Amino acid sequence: MTGITRRQFLRLTALFPIVSPMSAAVFAQEADAEIDRRFPITTSVLKAAYRSEMSAHKHYLGYSQKAIGEKYPNIAYLFSAFAISEKIHAENYEKVLVKLRTKLEESTLEIIISDTRSNLRTAAKNELMKIKKIYPEFLVELGIESHDKAVINCMYAWKCHCQHEKKINEIRKYSRLFFGSVAKEIEGMNLDFHVCEICGSTMDVQPETPCDICNFPMYHYMKVPSPC
Repeated sequence: MTGITRRQFLRLTALFPIVSPMSAAVFAQEADAEIDRRFPITTSVLKAAYRSEMSAHKHYLGYSQKAIGEKYPNIAYLFSAFAISEKIHAENYEKVLVKLRTKLEESTLEIIISDTRSNLRTAAKNELMKIKKIYPEFLVELGIESHDKAVINCMYAWKCHCQHEKKINEIRKYSRLFFGSVAKEIEGMNLDFHVCEICGSTMDVQPETPCDICNFPMYHYMKVPSPC
């Protein structure tokens, strides 16, 4: 088969004029809108998850500073590691929302900081709520539209909170009657927190194997600096 002649080419270009930049922009906006329409539930869930994780991040930063002021450096260190983990979860959600062409609305988060004992009790309650209720509900909703990256990141976060269950149980113990003596025991521990930059997995010793949650190599773990 021979190629088209120059005259035939000119006729074809007359029938299909070049798209102007403005038209291209309109097409792009329509494509973006189509993406949003395909994943309304996913978008809503990720926005809620983002707000939840950012609230936890800021609370843990505040808890850490309060623990420093009350002379509990290891508890401050634990809170600092949790703050980093929560921020990684939030950033993972934000990346998916950006790909969905969805902007996060700025919102004011109410941060309530009490004494370290009370902060530990609140942290335990909130973490267990995420493990038992919030994240299971998120995952059920995300399953309706099955956006792969959204489901994976939500599963990462949920598994991280489950992974923290041992620490959460300790936190619950810390906030009981004999807080002073238990806190002294914690302050005698040699903690070395590392957080996986991919999924937020938190370890209190230097990891020697790939991440248990995302299975990325252990060099993705970053050492958490002591806040003191």
